[in-house]
Amino acid sequence: MAKLAKSYVAHVRTPKKTLIASGCSWTNENFWSDSNPDIDCSWPKWPELLAKKLDMECINLGRSGAGNEYIFSSLLDQIKQTNKDNIGLVISAWTQTNRKDIKVRGIWKHIDGFYKPDYTAIHNKMPPKSIAGNTDRSIRYYYSLQEICKSKKIPLKQFQMLPFFRSNKELPKGLLICTREVNILYNNPYFKKIDNNFIGWPTERRLGGFNFCDDILDIYANERTYCISDLDNHPNAKGHEKIAEFLYDRFSTMNKSKERSYKPYNSQGRGA
Repeated sequence: MAKLAKSYVAHVRTPKKTLIASGCSWTNENFWSDSNPDIDCSWPKWPELLAKKLDMECINLGRSGAGNEYIFSSLLDQIKQTNKDNIGLVISAWTQTNRKDIKVRGIWKHIDGFYKPDYTAIHNKMPPKSIAGNTDRSIRYYYSLQEICKSKKIPLKQFQMLPFFRSNKELPKGLLICTREVNILYNNPYFKKIDNNFIGWPTERRLGGFNFCDDILDIYANERTYCISDLDNHPNAKGHEKIAEFLYDRFSTMNKSKERSYKPYNSQGRGA
């Protein structure tokens, strides 16, 4: 009687997919604190923590001072350079709309409202800031990235890391962002085109949304649990862990409803 050959199952390890993230200093893998240079800020940042939870490799494109043009462009360039089948998730952590990005001799430079002597000449040649213009430009980036990833069948999640306009907590008590700003956002032609993969859309409380700075980490709380220090509002190690945990938990529930509901809003600036 012939001996039965042993049966073996070959366990081939499948290469991990890649998470591609971009954002501002709240995402920057190499962030260091200007306010507290003595503090070691080399803790894992939220993209790396989230990638680990999702069992993915991580490409973190975040840069300090970056605006939404850089975030959009860096993600688009990386998508172009990466095999589509290797992309597990693209995630954009959008920042304030008043920031500006320019590329000089192939190098990105960022103007975020703070005085930078070497950028003064460039800044002076740029057109004055416009709330409506900044809103249009940023939402076009949001919608364009959404539609590009959708057309390529690439998983995408988006969220507003810093306030779309400015922090609600920095304004007088009981006053949220001004009526004009909310009205501009609500009446933007792309407002209802943003799909359910944008976590917290439409980003402002009066419209039923949220941003991570004010509403998830609550960085202006007295205890400042998730901040580096009293002088630096950037997230500390606990803050980055909080962001990663919130995103991971949200992924499992956010796609259950295909329709997004918006908080009623009228031109007088009051929720209906």
